[in-house]
Amino acid sequence: MNKILFFILILFISCSSKAESVKKSINFDQVLLSESLSDTEKLMNLQIQLSKQQDQMLNMQKESFSLQSSFDSLKIENDSIIYYLEVQIDSFRTEQSMLIGPEFSNNIIKLYNKVNILEDRAFFMDSLYFELVTDMVIIENQISSMENSIKEIDAINKKLNTELKSNETMPAENFDYSYDYKVAHQMYMRGDYDASLIKFQNLLEKNIDESLADNCQFWIGQILFSKKDYINAIEEFKKVLIYNDSNKKSESIYKIGLSYIKLDNTTEAKKMFQQIINNYPKSKYFSKASEFILTLR
Repeated sequence: MNKILFFILILFISCSSKAESVKKSINFDQVLLSESLSDTEKLMNLQIQLSKQQDQMLNMQKESFSLQSSFDSLKIENDSIIYYLEVQIDSFRTEQSMLIGPEFSNNIIKLYNKVNILEDRAFFMDSLYFELVTDMVIIENQISSMENSIKEIDAINKKLNTELKSNETMPAENFDYSYDYKVAHQMYMRGDYDASLIKFQNLLEKNIDESLADNCQFWIGQILFSKKDYINAIEEFKKVLIYNDSNKKSESIYKIGLSYIKLDNTTEAKKMFQQIINNYPKSKYFSKASEFILTLR
C-alpha cells in the first residue's frame, strides 16, 4: 500500500512540474518588434527559439515514457493485488456456510472495499495519463503551428521582395494584401489575438485570392483555439474546408478534433481523426490521428 501511495505522489509531482513548464512560452515580441533586425534575422532568431521549444518537447516526451512505464508497473501490481483479493473472497465464500458471526461479514466488507479502492486508483491513473498525453499533443501542435508560421513568413518575404523588384508589372493591391497578411500574422505571433483576428477578418472581406484567403481563415480558427473559444474555433476551421485547393484541410480537421476533446466530446473527436485516416493518409497528422483513435476507445 505504501508503494502505491509513493507512486501516486511521484505522479502528482511530475505532472505539476510539467504544468509549470507548459506555461512557459516563447517571447516573440523581442524578435518581431526589433527594428535593428532584418526579416531574415528575425526568421533565424525565431527558428533558434523554436529549436529550444522542440528540445523541451523531447524532454517532456522522455518524461512521459517514464511515467507510462510507472503506470504500467503500477497497473500490473494493482492487477495482482486485485486478483489475490478476489481469490480470498472466493475462498471466504466457499467457507461461508461453516463460518458464523459478524467477524466474517466484516472481513468480506473490508476486502470488497480494498478492491474498489484499487479499481478507483487504476481508473484515476488512466485518466491522468490521458490528460498528460492530450497536453503534450497540444504543445506539439503549437510547435507545428510555429513551424508553419515561420515558413509562411519566409514565403511572404520572398513574395514581397519579388513584387518590389517588378513593381511596374505587379498590381499594387496584391502587394498591399501580402503586407497586411504579414502584419496580421506578426500580431498573432506576439499574442495580440484580438488585433490579429480583426486584421485577418478585414482581409477576407476584401475578396482576396484563395491562396491567401484559406490561410487567413485558418488563422482565425487558430486564434479562437488559442483563446480557448473551442465552439467558435470549430466553426471557423470548418470554413477552411470550403476552399478546394487549400493546403490547410487536414490540419483544420485535426484542430477540430482537438477542440472536441477540449469540449469532452470524444465521439465527434474520433470522427474527425477518422476523416484524416480515411482521406489524408499522407498528412503529417495521420499518425497523431491514429494514436488518438486508439487512446479514445
